[in-house]
Amino acid sequence: MEQQINSLKKVQKIQTLIILLLIVAIIWVYLNPRNQELKSNEIIHSKGIVIHDNEGNPRMAIGFPVTNEVRVRKDTLNGMVFLDDKGMDRIHLGPHGKLFLGGNYYNRTNNEGWSLFFNDPKGEERSGYGFSDSDNSIGLGMDYGGAHGGEAIYLYAAPQIAFMTINADLQDKQGIRDRIVLWHETDKDLSIAKISDAKKDGRIILKAENGSNPTIEYTDSLLYKVNIHKNHK
Repeated sequence: MEQQINSLKKVQKIQTLIILLLIVAIIWVYLNPRNQELKSNEIIHSKGIVIHDNEGNPRMAIGFPVTNEVRVRKDTLNGMVFLDDKGMDRIHLGPHGKLFLGGNYYNRTNNEGWSLFFNDPKGEERSGYGFSDSDNSIGLGMDYGGAHGGEAIYLYAAPQIAFMTINADLQDKQGIRDRIVLWHETDKDLSIAKISDAKKDGRIILKAENGSNPTIEYTDSLLYKVNIHKNHK
């Protein structure tokens, strides 16, 4: 019995010591000037951050550039990248990077700007929304997917001009890609709607410009003859 009492006293002393150490640690954290400075600023300075999920998989990486240690893709990206559980890029927010399609990297025509990209499980771009510094434009694209799928729908806006295209999923086939085009130029007061098929660009064209009579042009499939109709007042 006496041995058990001594053992309990020993445990009690250890518990008391632990509690005292915790109290001292809390007081030190609260009174430490360095911690007070961090608390008042609430700013973290870092060259890179990687956030993991509960299973230890990296799911988000931030940096300029983003570290490639946790990514399947090894191209250079800046900003923020969200990863799936296999380490593949699924969302990228930041300056434009290279286009990744069919396992290959391609330089973009206008590479100066910022954008938000969404990728498929292969890490290939399926949609993007971004601003281009080179021509002061903004664009939104939605892609078919695949090595040669290209954009299915594209919206573009810049000073004095705006257009939308709906494109065919040609992959590696031949044919007219831009099937439906809506086009407007403000300075010319010009609006155009064009519908095409696989063989003929501009099968039907509707045009209105600067107060002139609107025109409708279409191509007959059998005679391959262009007919122009004007709405005379």
